[in-house]
Parts: sequence; C-alpha cells; structure tokens
Amino acid sequence: MILRAATIRPLPVVLQPVRDELLSSWLRRHAAFYGVSGGAMLRHCLPDLSSPRELDLSLDRASQKRLGDLFRCDPFVIRGMTHLPRATGTRPTGLIATTRPMQVCKRCALRHQAREHTRDARLRSWMVGWRLSCPVCGASLQDARPLDVLARVDATDPFLAGVASHAREGEGIMTRALHRSGRLPEPLVELMRVLLLPSSDAARGRHPEVGIPRLLEVVLPGFDRFMQRHYPTFLRPGTLLLAISVRIPVLVGLAAVMRHPAGWIDPLLSAAHERAHGRLAACFEGLATMTG
Repeated sequence: MILRAATIRPLPVVLQPVRDELLSSWLRRHAAFYGVSGGAMLRHCLPDLSSPRELDLSLDRASQKRLGDLFRCDPFVIRGMTHLPRATGTRPTGLIATTRPMQVCKRCALRHQAREHTRDARLRSWMVGWRLSCPVCGASLQDARPLDVLARVDATDPFLAGVASHAREGEGIMTRALHRSGRLPEPLVELMRVLLLPSSDAARGRHPEVGIPRLLEVVLPGFDRFMQRHYPTFLRPGTLLLAISVRIPVLVGLAAVMRHPAGWIDPLLSAAHERAHGRLAACFEGLATMTG
C-alpha cells in the first residue's frame, strides 16, 4: 500500500482502538498493519508533526478532524485517546510522562500481545503519574522505567502494605477530580509536591538517623525512615513522575489531608521551613476553593 499525504482518503481498513489506548499507539498499530514505518504513517496523516508522541500531548482541532476523516472516526474519540484536557487545547502538565511509559499493566499487556492486531498497544494510564491501578482491568500497575524497576520495593513491605488501601483513596480523589473538569486541579498536584518538601531544620534535628525529613512525615509517620531505607538518594519531587513505591505514600498523605484540609494547615506550617510557608499557604488556599 502506498501512503500519500496530498489528499485525505480514508484508510481501507481501520483498526478499533483498544480501551484506554494512546493515539500514538493506535497510529503505530495501523503502521504495522499496513507494513510501513511509524514515521511514514505519521507523514501521511499529519506531515507537520515530527514524532508520534506529539499526537498524545498537542493536537489541534484541524488535526483531530483530519485524523477523523482518515480513520472514519469521530474527532472526539480521537481526542479521547490523547492526554489533552477536555476544556482547553493546552498541553498537559505536572503528572504526564512525555516520552515512554512510566508503568505498565502486565495483565493488559499480555492480553494485547497475544492478539496480532493489538500487539504492542500502549495505554494512556501507563503515562499517568498518579495512577496505581489499571482503569481497564483493575490490576495493580508496575514500574516500567529501568531505574524504578531496579529500586522497586516489594508490595509486601510492611510500610507499603499497611497504607495500600488509603493510597487507593488518594487515587480515587485524583480520578474524580479529573472526571469533573477534564483536567487535574493544580492544587492537588501542588499538594503532592508540598508533601515531599523538606521539613524545617528543627524537624531534622528530631530525626538524626533520617536523611531528609519531609512534610509527609507529619501526615504519615514512618515515611522518612521508609525513604532512607529504600531511596536514600531521593532529593526533590521534580515533575512528580514518581516510582510507584514512592507514589503510594504520597497518595496516602493526599487522602489524609483532603479529608480535612483546614485541620492540617497549622501542623504542616509549623513543620515547614519558613521559605516554604508562602507556597504551603497558597496550596491550602487552592484546596479551599475546591472543597468550599
């Protein structure tokens, strides 16, 4: 089959997207079906884009319509395979990986691998930095990045096992917030960052055996020792694309704070370094607008 980008001609055979599939994954599966490279398929569909991954992060309405015409698919279905917020055309921020899956659902991966036309399908949830479970089958997600795999903490670790159910509560808070507005509210993302901020020097003195005491220790005692034992070189939250073993306690802390945000203002402010007070206060102001 010869692919030409000059005219929009619907593809003779269109593969059905699997549930929760990324748009770039769907495009690559079509390329494999037609025996062409992913780059050739991309040039045929959207010659102005340089990488299939751009489809998942920045797709304007004209491109949605073109893909809809080529694949005989509703443009809203096309958009639903991206990480674009429903309400705006802006790029997603904060908790979305931009290059490769952070985690995988091995159950779904094996199921798709067993079928020729769904082989190597990638799911949207594999790129999301607040998920713990697969939205398709409910199985626990597993780290996929090499360094995360090497440093992975067994789920039976007493600390992780003891907080697992509360972590799912935090995941549920994020899920419901996303479904309400089409994008994660920034106060929730900021709360995850805040909980990973270092505590004050006074808190450091109370725990000399702990590497970097963090605010999450106030909400979830034992977190600092867990980090010192398993992640002694962890320095800062960065983009919050956390290994699942770190993500679990952070979501536990988020769930605890969100049950009664006002009750955590003074404890966290008293533990935080003065330089973090403004940021922490702004975070709680944002949470108040969500829960008020």
